[in-house]
Amino acid sequence: MTWFKKGTCSTCSLFVLSLLQTTLNETLEALPANGIAELSALLDPAWIEQALAATGKASVRRRKLPAEHAVWLVIGLALFRHMPLWQVVQEMALTLDGKELPAPSASVQARQRLGAQPMEHLFALLTNAWGRAHAVHTGDLRVLAVDGVVWSTPDSADNRQALGSGQTQYGPQPWPMVRAVCLLDTDSHELLDARLGDYSCGELTLAAGLRGLDHSITLFDRAYFSAAFLLQWSQAGQQRHWLMRAKDNLRHEVVQTLGQGDWLIRMPVSPRARQLHPEMPCHWQARLIEVSVGGKIRRFITSMLDPEQFAAKPLAQLYRQRWEIELGFREIKQSLQQGQAVLRSKHPELVKQEVWGVLLAYTLLRRWMRLMAEHEGVAPTRISFHTARHAIVGAINTVHLARAGTLPELLQRLLMQARHFVLPPRRADRSFPREVKRSRSKFPTKKCQSVA
Repeated sequence: MTWFKKGTCSTCSLFVLSLLQTTLNETLEALPANGIAELSALLDPAWIEQALAATGKASVRRRKLPAEHAVWLVIGLALFRHMPLWQVVQEMALTLDGKELPAPSASVQARQRLGAQPMEHLFALLTNAWGRAHAVHTGDLRVLAVDGVVWSTPDSADNRQALGSGQTQYGPQPWPMVRAVCLLDTDSHELLDARLGDYSCGELTLAAGLRGLDHSITLFDRAYFSAAFLLQWSQAGQQRHWLMRAKDNLRHEVVQTLGQGDWLIRMPVSPRARQLHPEMPCHWQARLIEVSVGGKIRRFITSMLDPEQFAAKPLAQLYRQRWEIELGFREIKQSLQQGQAVLRSKHPELVKQEVWGVLLAYTLLRRWMRLMAEHEGVAPTRISFHTARHAIVGAINTVHLARAGTLPELLQRLLMQARHFVLPPRRADRSFPREVKRSRSKFPTKKCQSVA
């Protein structure tokens, strides 16, 4: 580096300006032509090409915003929730050859050409490669959880007609809604599978399309109690067990007493289920356990019939991990989507595309958080999602302002700094009962005047 003293002549000053301009030009020439080369550090472009080819959405014409760039645009809408479409394109440097878009509507048209199927296919590729093939749990069985979540969408005529909404005593709810049912690893909060549908599509119907995992135990809530569903879930692979809370009005008869508060039971299959599934038997068996939790009697039903291999009390304690999927949904809605309750898309196909983009963005973030956890030798849930999201998104947000090849270096630096993202261990005795905090309205209460 050259140093210059004060009071130099004008010729020296011109030389300094010329040197600075030359250095600036060299820096600009070193910038990547687009952001795809940098973003490949997060996601292999070959998987994007495979998803586009499998769904017939690959770009044939040379467009300013090709299909593979549109995929990143949809993911960017989730990573940069507060930005409009055209600004996400600029922030992620997604245009072809670094050119500006002719109009903001070009990004909208790119999303419309893309549709939702490539995003769904890409999500399946990522979860197969990153989540389903990687076992975080050190025990014999991997602990999973299934539950549903809904998103509100803009109140357009297309959304309300195609997606629908709930009903109250006062009429339809103010927003159309889209429903998703997800399969999540409770030890890492990584998504393993998901299914989308309109609001009228029940969680049990969507859950029937989920792909379970061998050598696992899946935790359900009582809404998923169905003989056809649970038998199909456990018989779809090897050692696919399930566990859920038992209903208070459970119809059953005891076949064998396995221990104190522990029974092998037989339950009838409903005529409706046998009509839909003629191959089903008249009765099916499961295990019913009854334990005292916090001074209250809790009953659980499970497919794990061996009391010696699966003791009753550890099973009851294991069910507490079902709340991990609720924490995962909170990470998606409160942190990733920054608490914005309504999606941005006004067309049903783009709504589903946007939701797949949110699930993909969450999968990308969770993968890097797992790498950070492995670097520090802690559980993935010990990495703060909120702070890690800020750091990873910040690296993507600033990469096009630096030299080419900066994003892999920034992500590697995050691994070196992973200790700053580690949360303290959870307390084993903590308890958070369900409570609803009533929000106070800023508007005065309307008083109806009686008519004389």
